[in-house]
Amino acid sequence: MKQFFKMAVITSALVGVIGCQSTDESSAVVAIETNAPVASATTFDALQKQYALDKVTFDSLDNFKVYSESTYTDMMEDWIDAKDVFSDIEKEPSLINEEYSMFSSGSYSAKYMSLVADADMALSKLKNYKETADVVLSDAIAQMAYLNSIDVKTYYPQDFLSLNKQYRELFITVIEEGIAEAQTSQASFLTQAKVIEIETTLKIHVVPLEKEFVGLTNKGFRTIAPISYGQTKAELDKTKKAVQANNRDKALIVDVVAKTRFQLDHLKNMAAEVKLLKAVKNGEFEQSVLEVENKLLSISQAINGDDYRDEPLRAQTSSILNAVQQMHDINNTTDLEAKIKGLNAQIKTLEVTVENQTEDRVNSQKQVLLLTQQLERNDNLINNLNGVIASYKEKEAVVVEEVNTATQDTPVAEALTATEVVPVEVEDPSVEKAIVETSTVNDVVIPVEVNKAVNVK
Repeated sequence: MKQFFKMAVITSALVGVIGCQSTDESSAVVAIETNAPVASATTFDALQKQYALDKVTFDSLDNFKVYSESTYTDMMEDWIDAKDVFSDIEKEPSLINEEYSMFSSGSYSAKYMSLVADADMALSKLKNYKETADVVLSDAIAQMAYLNSIDVKTYYPQDFLSLNKQYRELFITVIEEGIAEAQTSQASFLTQAKVIEIETTLKIHVVPLEKEFVGLTNKGFRTIAPISYGQTKAELDKTKKAVQANNRDKALIVDVVAKTRFQLDHLKNMAAEVKLLKAVKNGEFEQSVLEVENKLLSISQAINGDDYRDEPLRAQTSSILNAVQQMHDINNTTDLEAKIKGLNAQIKTLEVTVENQTEDRVNSQKQVLLLTQQLERNDNLINNLNGVIASYKEKEAVVVEEVNTATQDTPVAEALTATEVVPVEVEDPSVEKAIVETSTVNDVVIPVEVNKAVNVK
């Protein structure tokens, strides 16, 4: 039946093709030109460049899948189809402007661009979904990232699958039911996620310690060393509570786990010593006591060379502790002496620095004093020069006035002679030099003025 149906479909297609071929060629050409796509690449190089850009975009969008799986699927289907079209063009570049199929008037290039445009539309939707969900579901997103960081999937695979499904449904809720409903669902998700987070942390750090402790219990350590056993159990319980209350405090977890590990090792060592004592036959404990005493002797010999075996074992222990304390005190004294030497060296350095700074300050003050004295001398010199200049100007005015008077009362020749023989008494040599120079100038200038006067007469 299926084969018959396929044959019928093929026959119908062939009839349609024959009918199309019987259409007037000019009409077909007009139809193709009318339906030609606007956005298409006309050369293979242009299309190849566009494909390279599109590939960078669409091959790196895996993180958008969570925002809407259906939209993401549609986008990737369009992109896969577009890649197939480009692959055909790449194999035969001449196809770029050929019709893509007998049932459409678009070219291969137009088909590629159309598929990419559809993928772009889907990507725009995903970006809008992401913009909203990143704000509304920020707590859930951060929580899921932390669960992945501690590898919850490895320790609780079924619980993780269930939680991951709930996490993905939150994004659907944002799109279909709104923000308020999504926030309510998020609160439920966070509660369950926190439980799994704590359980995973316990399984990583505490469960191995609990298994080891149970193994020691099964070996009878509770009976062999009951005191050490109780201490170890208390430390283990404390560690579990600390991890439950602070499951993200890595430093605290490392600390409490180390303390429990220490107690477990101590319990094992204590049980081993008790077993050795129980193995002594007929109450012959002297050998065991001698072994302990020899160990204490080795310690005291290493500290200060003393031998405390003439004391009871407890007294030997106290003497060794005192010797150790004295050794620490000596070491502390040595350290303090070294620090004092260092401080003294620093004090000397500071004293030298202060001395240098004081000397520099004295030198600066001397320079300031010298500069002040120089300024005073300069001021005095300026005042003297101003006085000389003022005196010179007064005497020059007198000479000019006398020359003008002589010019008006006597002939020109007599005026000139009088001007030349007028004595000028100058006490200051510098002023005298200035007057001589001025007289020379007057000898040249005055005849011109006299000539003008004569001409006027």
